[in-house]
Amino acid sequence: MKKQVIDCDLLVVGGGSAGLWAAHRFAELAPESIICIVDKGPEDWGGLMSMAGGDFEAVLPPDNVDDWLEDLVYYFDGLCEQPLVRAILEQSSERMSDYERFGCEFFHKPDGSLKSVPQRGLPHVKLYPAQEKGRGGEMMAKCLVARLKKQGARRIGRVMLTSYFARDGRICGAAGFNSISGDFLVFRARAVAACTGMGGWKTSYGKNTPTGEGMKMAFEIGCDLQDLEFSRVWNMPRLFAWEGQTHLFPLGARFVNRLGENFMDKYSPILGPNTDPHFTTIGMALEIRDGRGPIIFDVSPLRQEDMVLLKPQTGWQKLNYDKLCKLGLDLFRDNTEWVPQMTVSHGGIAANQDGSTPIGGFFVAGTARSLEPGVYAGGFALMTTATTGYMAGEAAAKWMKEDGGDLAQISDAEISAMSRKVFEPMQRQRKNALSPKEVLSRIQAVVFPYDVSIVKNGNALSRAQKELERIREEDLPRMEADDPHYLLKLREVEAICFVSLLFVRASLERKESRAGHFREDYPALDPNGPSWLLLKPDGGDGEFVWRKVPLASYRHKLSRCYQDNFNFTNN
Repeated sequence: MKKQVIDCDLLVVGGGSAGLWAAHRFAELAPESIICIVDKGPEDWGGLMSMAGGDFEAVLPPDNVDDWLEDLVYYFDGLCEQPLVRAILEQSSERMSDYERFGCEFFHKPDGSLKSVPQRGLPHVKLYPAQEKGRGGEMMAKCLVARLKKQGARRIGRVMLTSYFARDGRICGAAGFNSISGDFLVFRARAVAACTGMGGWKTSYGKNTPTGEGMKMAFEIGCDLQDLEFSRVWNMPRLFAWEGQTHLFPLGARFVNRLGENFMDKYSPILGPNTDPHFTTIGMALEIRDGRGPIIFDVSPLRQEDMVLLKPQTGWQKLNYDKLCKLGLDLFRDNTEWVPQMTVSHGGIAANQDGSTPIGGFFVAGTARSLEPGVYAGGFALMTTATTGYMAGEAAAKWMKEDGGDLAQISDAEISAMSRKVFEPMQRQRKNALSPKEVLSRIQAVVFPYDVSIVKNGNALSRAQKELERIREEDLPRMEADDPHYLLKLREVEAICFVSLLFVRASLERKESRAGHFREDYPALDPNGPSWLLLKPDGGDGEFVWRKVPLASYRHKLSRCYQDNFNFTNN
């Protein structure tokens, strides 16, 4: 095992959309600076952006920002940080234009205008589909990587960072290891952009990499966390993974129960199935619980002329589609059984509008910071990661110019101490050792039941909290790793346990149903209005505090809530 110290001006943690945009903007403003992008995946993969279809949300004429913002305030049930979301929407068209300038293409209608698809029954919010369905995100990543190569940014893959280090209220860098060679690496940096994505539970394909270590690392140096009670529960075919509901429901697809009933019309006569998966999965869970499962995805109402927007043309989705067709299953012809699936947490690191935090020189972008309270519109993540990455890169360049200072000094003794801490699980030799996979399965078994993840109730959440605390105290210390690859898996499971425990604790704290959080024992909105729930470090498990949404100072008041469209209690 080698030990290596790498110096840079900006350390970007995470090589996905937000990280690449942060590095790109920083390089534009500080072209002589040294930029290092570190990712636990392959050097060139481009993060989860490479797995995305490439559909992008943007406010394009004749739409305007205020209309979109009003839609999102309504959609988020008031949990919308309006100055930040306004800034994102104002930049969205520029970032989409940048992608087109870089070589990415979006789908056009025969008259030459861009094709748009409305989202979640909202009057103005829409996405613009990529020209190459199934490969748009991959093309975005390749285009950004090509720009960064010209700008001289250094990219290092297969490195999992396990801790940040800060002194006197300023970030100093990070430490971690190469998951193949086992080399220990210390990065000294004047500024850090945390673009590590969200936490998750390693469920399927693209959702296999977000595990929450970035959130855990930031919490350990004193950053607040927020929106921990929100998660994304997705609709998935029972036998395979698939994306595309974002396009399918507005065009006529629907879910039906065992009796052939379009049950979402019962729970929401106005929106039906054309809504966020958070709400359709609640309906699915209730139908299954009441004996009306399985749930079938009915594509018969779709028009053939719309299929060009849906069928993958290239990339991993095309490979999956072809394999399924060879097995006699055509997703766009046959009705298939679908189920709810927990995917990722919407919790994140609390940050200012420009991505700055109370830790000097430490910036956050993309889904590493929480931007949406558990409800999601198609193309939203590619828009927000591009814009917040751009903003964080700009803020980091300003920090460097005004407050950057010198690189922190770190002694050999400090490096050795950090190295021993990172590799300690590889030295364990216990008779009753557990593999990371075994512990992950135990965590999933606690979090995935419907009464913990979808139709939440206090009794189930309390039982889950108790079991997760037991896993943290008894099972995590028993994990062993035989090599650096399994050490990465072990550290991921530690982060997943961290995120899971915060998810159930925060879900217990929020005694209402709002946006992507449904409590069957508290099905109504809090009459006192919307508030964010933050977790503040206190040297232990943290302290929850409420921060009321300052609607009085915001331009858009909360006159209606998206939650009002649903009734899951009297059916």
